[in-house]
Amino acid sequence: MNILVEGAYATYPHYNGYWHGGVALVRESGRGFEVVGVGLDGADPVVLLELEDAGTPPWIDIAVESETLIVPWQNRLVVKELRGAGVARVAYTPPDGATMDGLVGVSADGRRAVTVLTAGEERTLVEIDLAAGTAESLARFEWWANHAHYCPADEQWIAFSHEGSASTVPDRVWAYHPVHAPKGVAVADQFAMSDEPGRPVAVGHERWMFHRPGALVVAYGESPVGPRGLWEVLPDGATRLVSAGDRDWHCGISRDGRWAVVDTSGPADAPGRGWQNADHQSSIVAIDTHTGERTVLATTTHENHPYHPHPSVTPDGRSVVFNHIGPTARGAAVVDLPASSSWT
Repeated sequence: MNILVEGAYATYPHYNGYWHGGVALVRESGRGFEVVGVGLDGADPVVLLELEDAGTPPWIDIAVESETLIVPWQNRLVVKELRGAGVARVAYTPPDGATMDGLVGVSADGRRAVTVLTAGEERTLVEIDLAAGTAESLARFEWWANHAHYCPADEQWIAFSHEGSASTVPDRVWAYHPVHAPKGVAVADQFAMSDEPGRPVAVGHERWMFHRPGALVVAYGESPVGPRGLWEVLPDGATRLVSAGDRDWHCGISRDGRWAVVDTSGPADAPGRGWQNADHQSSIVAIDTHTGERTVLATTTHENHPYHPHPSVTPDGRSVVFNHIGPTARGAAVVDLPASSSWT
């Protein structure tokens, strides 16, 4: 394990923080926050964007193809082109009376973004034209919707979630499609996934996949019923338990679908499930998505957001970046994946 930048954190795991062969991280600065780019070899970081303090940590997303950086900040959407001498600009401001969610996802070509606006009791899933600064309403809900991001394998599928207590929300994983789901649809049948009829599995922290339309989602150790662990869910309602586990927390996946990675609520080998015997620790675990075999890569501790471990697989599929808090160091770290899997 190698610390890339001390005092810095990687972005939310269903967004892309990878840039120019390295990774973009957020760290506190004298003025507020700054986004820095660093190679995976730990070279000196380069400041990409500075943000004045607004009291809350920002989450970034970077367009996979164009390397357009976006970040919601002070109820505005800030955009900077990382290729060339791009200058940061405000690309979108919500209408009066509306608040933009703190999580905003960008399309691969960097032309569009998706998020949720809140006005009173209504939430609206919107798609933003980053050049025009306008937003199109896609679907409306009277419950807490958030975690919007494009499905990398097919951007007509736009993911979002029904937020709330995992133990009481029976329809967490949602998606919009202009043809197949124009009003939005819950794509994970938590009752059908359950091993106890009439009781839904408690799931969350979905991350839509790069190699096929669909998502990975964790069934938490705190779920009152099982099977717990890492699941794959597809837009047609098909589900598959990828790997059983009693402590999975957040998840990520490689671009080719070969590797998944999770962090855990407590050490992976601790007795119990969920937060039982957690001792404020978390394991970083690689999962072979073909066999479900698990390999512990590292151990860390955690604090409140933004310092959950939030692991993600690097674009080359060789390493995992995560947020690490240890006895002598705190920052974003990188660790190698196993050399081979059943896919080879």
